[in-house]
Amino acid sequence: MADGVSRRELLARAGLLAGAAALAPLPDALRSLGWLEAAEAATPRAVQDAMAGLVAFVVPGDDPYSRAQGTRMKGAGGVQAGAAPELIRTLDLFLPGSLPLSATVAALLDQTALSVVPRSARGRFRSPFANLTFRQKAEVFRRLEAIESPEAGSIRFLVGNLPGLVAFIAYSDAAATDRRRRRLRRRPVGWQLSSFDGVAEGRAELRGFFQGRRRAES
Repeated sequence: MADGVSRRELLARAGLLAGAAALAPLPDALRSLGWLEAAEAATPRAVQDAMAGLVAFVVPGDDPYSRAQGTRMKGAGGVQAGAAPELIRTLDLFLPGSLPLSATVAALLDQTALSVVPRSARGRFRSPFANLTFRQKAEVFRRLEAIESPEAGSIRFLVGNLPGLVAFIAYSDAAATDRRRRRLRRRPVGWQLSSFDGVAEGRAELRGFFQGRRRAES
Protein backbone atom coordinates (compact mmCIF):
# COMPACT_ATOMS: atom_id res chain seq x y z
CA MET A 1 0.00 0.00 0.00
CA ALA A 2 1.06 3.60 -0.52
CA ASP A 3 1.65 4.38 3.14
CA GLY A 4 3.76 1.25 3.66
CA VAL A 5 1.09 -0.65 5.59
CA SER A 6 0.31 -4.11 4.19
CA ARG A 7 -3.23 -5.32 3.68
CA ARG A 8 -2.78 -7.90 6.42
CA GLU A 9 -1.55 -5.26 8.86
CA LEU A 10 -4.43 -2.97 7.91
CA LEU A 11 -6.95 -5.72 8.63
CA ALA A 12 -5.23 -6.55 11.92
CA ARG A 13 -5.32 -2.90 12.99
CA ALA A 14 -8.97 -2.63 12.02
CA GLY A 15 -9.76 -5.70 14.12
CA LEU A 16 -7.89 -4.31 17.10
CA LEU A 17 -9.65 -0.97 16.82
CA ALA A 18 -13.05 -2.66 16.62
CA GLY A 19 -12.26 -4.83 19.64
CA ALA A 20 -10.90 -1.90 21.62
CA ALA A 21 -14.05 0.09 20.89
CA ALA A 22 -16.24 -2.79 22.07
CA LEU A 23 -14.22 -3.13 25.29
CA ALA A 24 -13.93 0.59 26.07
CA PRO A 25 -16.97 0.58 28.44
CA LEU A 26 -15.47 -2.23 30.59
CA PRO A 27 -14.34 0.01 33.49
CA ASP A 28 -17.84 1.48 33.77
CA ALA A 29 -19.34 -2.01 33.60
CA LEU A 30 -17.06 -3.21 36.40
CA ARG A 31 -17.87 -0.12 38.45
CA SER A 32 -21.61 -0.67 38.06
CA LEU A 33 -21.19 -4.23 39.34
CA GLY A 34 -18.96 -3.13 42.22
CA TRP A 35 -16.01 -5.14 40.87
CA LEU A 36 -13.65 -2.38 39.77
CA GLU A 37 -11.74 -2.37 43.06
CA ALA A 38 -11.32 -6.15 42.83
CA ALA A 39 -9.79 -5.77 39.37
CA GLU A 40 -7.46 -3.02 40.58
CA ALA A 41 -6.38 -5.08 43.58
CA ALA A 42 -5.79 -8.34 41.68
CA THR A 43 -2.31 -9.70 42.39
CA PRO A 44 -0.16 -11.29 39.65
CA ARG A 45 -0.51 -14.69 41.36
CA ALA A 46 -4.29 -14.44 41.50
CA VAL A 47 -4.45 -13.41 37.85
CA GLN A 48 -2.13 -16.27 36.90
CA ASP A 49 -4.31 -18.77 38.77
CA ALA A 50 -7.49 -17.41 37.18
CA MET A 51 -6.02 -17.64 33.69
CA ALA A 52 -4.69 -21.15 34.31
CA GLY A 53 -8.10 -22.18 35.64
CA LEU A 54 -9.66 -20.79 32.47
CA VAL A 55 -7.14 -22.58 30.23
CA ALA A 56 -7.83 -25.88 32.03
CA PHE A 57 -11.56 -25.33 31.50
CA VAL A 58 -11.15 -24.92 27.73
CA VAL A 59 -8.25 -27.34 27.07
CA PRO A 60 -7.93 -29.70 30.05
CA GLY A 61 -4.91 -31.89 30.58
CA ASP A 62 -3.14 -33.71 33.39
CA ASP A 63 -2.27 -30.63 35.47
CA PRO A 64 -3.26 -29.35 38.95
CA TYR A 65 -5.92 -26.97 37.59
CA SER A 66 -7.58 -29.67 35.50
CA ARG A 67 -7.48 -32.13 38.39
CA ALA A 68 -8.99 -29.52 40.73
CA GLN A 69 -11.98 -29.00 38.41
CA GLY A 70 -12.62 -32.73 38.17
CA THR A 71 -12.30 -32.81 34.38
CA ARG A 72 -8.92 -33.82 33.06
CA MET A 73 -7.35 -35.49 30.07
CA LYS A 74 -4.45 -37.88 29.87
CA GLY A 75 -1.23 -36.08 29.00
CA ALA A 76 -0.43 -32.45 28.49
CA GLY A 77 -3.15 -29.84 27.99
CA GLY A 78 -3.36 -26.09 27.68
CA VAL A 79 -1.67 -25.39 31.00
CA GLN A 80 1.41 -27.45 30.07
CA ALA A 81 1.37 -25.74 26.69
CA GLY A 82 2.12 -22.46 28.49
CA ALA A 83 -1.17 -20.94 27.38
CA ALA A 84 -1.86 -19.07 30.64
CA PRO A 85 1.15 -16.68 30.47
CA GLU A 86 0.54 -16.19 26.74
CA LEU A 87 -3.12 -15.41 27.42
CA ILE A 88 -2.13 -12.75 29.96
CA ARG A 89 0.35 -11.28 27.52
CA THR A 90 -2.18 -11.25 24.67
CA LEU A 91 -4.94 -9.66 26.74
CA ASP A 92 -2.69 -6.93 28.09
CA LEU A 93 -1.27 -6.14 24.64
CA PHE A 94 -4.73 -6.09 23.12
CA LEU A 95 -6.04 -3.37 25.40
CA PRO A 96 -3.15 -1.53 27.08
CA GLY A 97 -4.00 0.84 29.88
CA SER A 98 -3.71 1.52 33.58
CA LEU A 99 -5.93 -1.49 34.34
CA PRO A 100 -4.59 -4.62 32.62
CA LEU A 101 -7.23 -6.52 30.68
CA SER A 102 -6.02 -9.77 32.26
CA ALA A 103 -6.85 -8.36 35.71
CA THR A 104 -10.28 -7.36 34.42
CA VAL A 105 -10.93 -10.88 33.15
CA ALA A 106 -9.73 -12.35 36.45
CA ALA A 107 -12.08 -10.05 38.38
CA LEU A 108 -15.05 -11.01 36.20
CA LEU A 109 -14.35 -14.73 36.61
CA ASP A 110 -13.51 -14.60 40.32
CA GLN A 111 -16.33 -12.33 41.46
CA THR A 112 -18.87 -14.40 39.56
CA ALA A 113 -17.31 -17.57 40.98
CA LEU A 114 -17.97 -16.24 44.47
CA SER A 115 -21.64 -15.78 43.60
CA VAL A 116 -21.78 -19.39 42.38
CA VAL A 117 -19.85 -20.91 45.29
CA PRO A 118 -19.11 -18.42 48.12
CA ARG A 119 -16.60 -20.77 49.73
CA SER A 120 -14.50 -20.86 46.53
CA ALA A 121 -12.39 -18.07 48.04
CA ARG A 122 -10.91 -20.76 50.29
CA GLY A 123 -9.11 -23.33 48.21
CA ARG A 124 -5.83 -24.47 46.75
CA PHE A 125 -5.54 -21.51 44.37
CA ARG A 126 -5.61 -17.74 44.88
CA SER A 127 -8.37 -17.51 42.30
CA PRO A 128 -11.91 -18.53 43.33
CA PHE A 129 -12.64 -19.41 39.69
CA ALA A 130 -9.70 -21.83 39.59
CA ASN A 131 -11.12 -23.57 42.69
CA LEU A 132 -14.44 -24.40 40.99
CA THR A 133 -15.49 -27.65 39.36
CA PHE A 134 -15.88 -27.82 35.59
CA ARG A 135 -19.67 -27.55 35.83
CA GLN A 136 -19.41 -24.58 38.20
CA LYS A 137 -17.05 -22.82 35.78
CA ALA A 138 -19.65 -23.28 33.05
CA GLU A 139 -22.19 -21.64 35.34
CA VAL A 140 -19.85 -18.66 35.74
CA PHE A 141 -19.87 -18.15 31.98
CA ARG A 142 -23.65 -18.56 31.84
CA ARG A 143 -24.13 -15.85 34.46
CA LEU A 144 -21.67 -13.45 32.86
CA GLU A 145 -23.32 -13.82 29.47
CA ALA A 146 -26.73 -13.19 31.07
CA ILE A 147 -25.82 -9.86 32.71
CA GLU A 148 -28.26 -7.15 31.68
CA SER A 149 -27.21 -3.52 32.14
CA PRO A 150 -26.46 -0.54 29.90
CA GLU A 151 -22.73 -1.35 30.04
CA ALA A 152 -23.03 -5.16 29.92
CA GLY A 153 -22.37 -5.40 26.19
CA SER A 154 -18.62 -5.04 26.73
CA ILE A 155 -18.67 -7.88 29.27
CA ARG A 156 -20.64 -10.19 26.98
CA PHE A 157 -18.31 -9.36 24.09
CA LEU A 158 -15.22 -10.17 26.16
CA VAL A 159 -16.58 -13.31 27.82
CA GLY A 160 -18.02 -14.62 24.57
CA ASN A 161 -14.62 -14.43 22.87
CA LEU A 162 -12.53 -15.84 25.72
CA PRO A 163 -12.94 -19.61 25.02
CA GLY A 164 -11.99 -19.21 21.37
CA LEU A 165 -8.96 -17.09 22.25
CA VAL A 166 -7.81 -19.61 24.86
CA ALA A 167 -8.14 -22.53 22.43
CA PHE A 168 -6.30 -20.61 19.71
CA ILE A 169 -3.38 -19.87 22.04
CA ALA A 170 -3.28 -23.37 23.53
CA TYR A 171 -3.08 -25.03 20.11
CA SER A 172 -0.64 -22.49 18.71
CA ASP A 173 3.16 -22.49 18.91
CA ALA A 174 3.25 -19.17 20.82
CA ALA A 175 4.69 -20.49 24.08
CA ALA A 176 7.22 -22.71 22.27
CA THR A 177 8.59 -19.96 20.01
CA ASP A 178 11.82 -18.04 20.54
CA ARG A 179 10.60 -14.64 19.34
CA ARG A 180 14.06 -13.13 19.12
CA ARG A 181 15.47 -15.91 16.96
CA ARG A 182 12.12 -16.59 15.27
CA ARG A 183 12.30 -20.35 15.70
CA LEU A 184 10.79 -23.07 17.86
CA ARG A 185 12.48 -23.99 21.13
CA ARG A 186 10.56 -27.28 21.35
CA ARG A 187 7.66 -29.13 19.76
CA PRO A 188 4.47 -27.27 20.74
CA VAL A 189 1.97 -29.13 22.90
CA GLY A 190 -0.75 -28.05 20.49
CA TRP A 191 0.92 -30.09 17.77
CA GLN A 192 0.79 -33.16 20.01
CA LEU A 193 -2.87 -32.57 20.87
CA SER A 194 -3.84 -32.22 17.21
CA SER A 195 -1.43 -34.90 15.90
CA PHE A 196 0.18 -32.28 13.68
CA ASP A 197 3.49 -33.45 12.22
CA GLY A 198 4.87 -29.96 11.80
CA VAL A 199 5.81 -27.75 8.90
CA ALA A 200 6.55 -29.62 5.67
CA GLU A 201 7.18 -28.93 1.99
CA GLY A 202 4.41 -31.22 0.81
CA ARG A 203 3.17 -34.42 2.43
CA ALA A 204 3.34 -37.99 1.21
CA GLU A 205 -0.42 -38.51 1.34
CA LEU A 206 -0.94 -35.55 -1.00
CA ARG A 207 1.60 -36.58 -3.62
CA GLY A 208 0.59 -38.20 -6.89
CA PHE A 209 -2.96 -38.67 -8.12
CA PHE A 210 -6.06 -39.69 -6.21
CA GLN A 211 -6.60 -43.49 -6.05
CA GLY A 212 -3.54 -44.11 -8.21
CA ARG A 213 -4.89 -42.33 -11.30
CA ARG A 214 -2.26 -41.18 -13.79
CA ARG A 215 -4.35 -38.82 -15.84
CA ALA A 216 -7.56 -36.82 -15.71
CA GLU A 217 -10.54 -38.47 -17.29
CA SER A 218 -12.23 -36.43 -20.02
